[in-house]
Amino acid sequence: MKERRTHHFCRDQIHVAMHYGHTCLQLECRLCERNNKFEPVAAAATTTTPTALRAQAPQAYINKRTGAFICPNCDVKTSLAHALAAYQTGYKRAPIKFVDYKSRFPNLSNVTSEACEALGLKGLKEAQLNAIGAQYDAEQQLLHFKLRNAAQKVVGEKVLHLSDRSEQTFQGSCSSGLLIHSGSGSGNKSKAVLVSNLLDFIVLATQNIETHSIICLPHALQLLPQECLPGMERFKELVFWLHYDATHSWDAARAFAQKMDEKRCLLIRPTDTEPAPHVALRRRLNVRHILAKATPVRHKSITTFNALRNDILSELQNIEKVNGVKWKRFPVLNKLLKGHRKGELTILTGPTGSGKTTFTSEYSLDLAMQGVTTLWGSFEIRNTRLAATLLRQFVGYPLDDKLQEFDHWATEFERLPMYFMTFHGQQPLKPVLEAIEHAQYVHDIAHVIIDNLQFMMGVSSYRGDKFWEQDAIIAAFRGFATKHNVHVTLVMHPRKERQEDELTTSSVFGTAKATQEADNVLIIQDKRLTSVRGKKYLQIAKNRYSGDLGIMPLEFDKDALSYSSSVQSAKRKRDREKIPPNDA
Repeated sequence: MKERRTHHFCRDQIHVAMHYGHTCLQLECRLCERNNKFEPVAAAATTTTPTALRAQAPQAYINKRTGAFICPNCDVKTSLAHALAAYQTGYKRAPIKFVDYKSRFPNLSNVTSEACEALGLKGLKEAQLNAIGAQYDAEQQLLHFKLRNAAQKVVGEKVLHLSDRSEQTFQGSCSSGLLIHSGSGSGNKSKAVLVSNLLDFIVLATQNIETHSIICLPHALQLLPQECLPGMERFKELVFWLHYDATHSWDAARAFAQKMDEKRCLLIRPTDTEPAPHVALRRRLNVRHILAKATPVRHKSITTFNALRNDILSELQNIEKVNGVKWKRFPVLNKLLKGHRKGELTILTGPTGSGKTTFTSEYSLDLAMQGVTTLWGSFEIRNTRLAATLLRQFVGYPLDDKLQEFDHWATEFERLPMYFMTFHGQQPLKPVLEAIEHAQYVHDIAHVIIDNLQFMMGVSSYRGDKFWEQDAIIAAFRGFATKHNVHVTLVMHPRKERQEDELTTSSVFGTAKATQEADNVLIIQDKRLTSVRGKKYLQIAKNRYSGDLGIMPLEFDKDALSYSSSVQSAKRKRDREKIPPNDA
């Protein structure tokens, strides 16, 4: 629906030739400095070919989902509304000039035999690495590759450290490029293989595969910026051949495929006989045979066991990755829930003042520190207070009397993939869902937290039964989690019950639909309110994935605002180290 609205708006407002691509509308850029050399192109149907457009003028792209206007020639990224003025009669503006990217590595040279040996790929020659655009920094012991945008301008760089095989990506603040190898004289290939790391890129790029270009994603499986999409518009078929490790979801390809147009995407599912390219080379498997086994990402409405058997085998052979991301602060949750998985709906409830927000913030912080891109929707407390809580949990102690440390810790916290919605107080469902969908597309959000659901009731178009209204909101988040493969955590108030009674799944406010739709139901039980020796603990009351139920004790550390036993143990250790030993 959003794609059609963007298309119709552009057709009615921008009277130039356009090409309707897989993810973007393609048209001439009126903002480019070079565009002054070209005559305006008369309005034309959207069937204009990209080749014809490229011959006429520098090209810009309008993302069909977000409406973002991106020009790789002049490095402009702006909203469609702001770019629209450039296509109006009589518009005048100073030309925009592309600013060249400056490398962080000034001592680069051709790859040597020493670098090939350190890389450890059998049979690889330095001439092959030089041919695919690699450069070598002998002092820092790394291989270097340039990242280019759709106009083939250098906008960043990606490096592979030979000592530990770790990778780093450096790019401009508003630019993002890809590493694409098409082979000599083969720039018109219509098929491409997408890999998530440089090692796999090197293996496939040096195999001289005649039918496919090789593309290395800039940020592995964590993020695919929309600025990268124009660089893949020319490909009619994209094959995902990704390497999964403990920090990345095994089904990340499906999430990326939704952004790239699922109809053109194929997937090589991770199994022992179809491993990542560098593993296949080590095992002497035929990479061309594996490539030929790629199957469509998109399934029909009705399928068969035969079509699902590879998915099942992949899950069985990657069971720990299927289990999800493990918590480091809450090992009991790993034992019961097995991990944090995309596509699930979790409901957290507990008495007023029991620490639902404090626990949820630490629960989400743990995951964000492991690369789970998180979006917070805090309607009850303001973002400044929430961010202060998260920062204190991140540091492990208050910074009130250590303000000299604030800049250091704030800079470290900024590195986390965490975003905040600016809503506060009661909000209708529609704008909240639109903001979440936008963030999921642009930032590849994997975890959404809504605190709390009751703040979305009473202001929507629903009239009458409040339980029916809540059911509709929960159904919307359930559908979003499933469709977009995102984990949604909803914080909800319980019904008003006697303090001495334990909360159960039936205690969640509203009808039974909330707990029926949920994959996980977590309940904070606080017996300190009714018993001298009462304890506070988290009860896993529903677990659809593994069925394991149980409790996790919650001991609160006020200084760190933490319920984590590991954080508290580390604090006690630091305190002991500060105490000088007694004199003998």
